Amino acid sequence: MSDRIIEEIAIVLVVGAVGVAVIWQLGVSRRARAALARDTDYRKIAERAVAAQEATDGRLADVTGRLTEMNLRVAAIERVLKDAE
Repeated sequence: MSDRIIEEIAIVLVVGAVGVAVIWQLGVSRRARAALARDTDYRKIAERAVAAQEATDGRLADVTGRLTEMNLRVAAIERVLKDAE
């Protein structure tokens, strides 16, 4: 009878170890999928931020060009006004 009890205990331990290993691996794969989804979301946010920054840089260059042109025109008008005095 004691041999049978030892066999049953060994079977329970093996089944328990396999169960723990399976549960552990399921948890690891779930965490990996969550990390992948999170990284994908961060990548999308970063891409949108880069696109917004590039658009802002383009608009800023346009405004800078217009401002430079206006400064040149104002300087020309000031010269004309000084000459008129």
